[in-house]
Amino acid sequence: MSPVKVKVRGIYATALTLLLSQKFQIVEPSDVIQTRLGIPASAEPAEVNVFDKADRHGIVIEGVRSAAEEVAEYLREAIPWAVFWQAGARKKSDSPLALAAGLLSRFEAEFPKPAKDFLDAVRAKVAPTMPNHHLLKTVDASKVDELEAKVPPEELAKAAQKLWEEILASHYLPGKTVALWHLKAGESPIHQSGEVVERTREKLVLRRSFKAGGFYDGLGVPKEAGDYGLVELYPEKWWGKRQYFRADGTPIGELYNIHTPPEFLPAGVRYLDLEVDIAVASGEVRVLDREILEKKAAEKVIPDALAQKAWEEAQKLLNFLSAKGT
Repeated sequence: MSPVKVKVRGIYATALTLLLSQKFQIVEPSDVIQTRLGIPASAEPAEVNVFDKADRHGIVIEGVRSAAEEVAEYLREAIPWAVFWQAGARKKSDSPLALAAGLLSRFEAEFPKPAKDFLDAVRAKVAPTMPNHHLLKTVDASKVDELEAKVPPEELAKAAQKLWEEILASHYLPGKTVALWHLKAGESPIHQSGEVVERTREKLVLRRSFKAGGFYDGLGVPKEAGDYGLVELYPEKWWGKRQYFRADGTPIGELYNIHTPPEFLPAGVRYLDLEVDIAVASGEVRVLDREILEKKAAEKVIPDALAQKAWEEAQKLLNFLSAKGT
């Protein structure tokens, strides 16, 4: 049985082609991919197309049903930090074979920060790759290509940091309103926003305001007029801290949200919520929503690698906060 024919395009093309070429036949490779990976030119029609999602923070896998399923399952295993799901197929496709068969399937994948880092490492095996290559490419792909082509490999990390500061500086000034994209595996994202209080290379602090009515999640405390909160996010940490206060500054409680390391972008901050939280209120430290994480892990909505990391981080945080409170 001949291997599935796959066409790959987009900002993840080098890394994905390197992974996919180990099992599948790559067709219509770009000139760059042909040169970089030594893959021969091929004009055969693709059974499966792999390309960027509209926001570039993941990919679409679309084509003949059985072939698309095989490619999606292979990438699910190959990229342990990615979140995959099946989506409805488009009525049109670049694959004439799929159109002829009338059997189209479409899968999508979200690449949170750890998945992008993983793909950076894959790409680095065959081409100069700066830190945060794929994250930066979601913002300015041409600038990344330009720097990697002319900057010596030993200076790429410095160049990446400089580019990052140039891109973000004007968007995270104190007083600016910043969007929070709180992604949920298998669910619609939660959109929030906050005003920048402080931003350094180590953390971002945002202030949020609340209206009266309802309760604070995990704390069981009612919201009152004038309440506010502080959100602390750290570039390399798998959790964020949320503190809640009354209008006069009286502390209400704290919530530590376990999530993938946040991605700071011009459009806002993006991270994948890993369900489990740690609540601190009235001297008590509690773990919240462990059953939701376990359910999503059992159903493969959240991959094993992310679920295991989430619980490890939650346990470490629980131990630290419990000891701190004694």
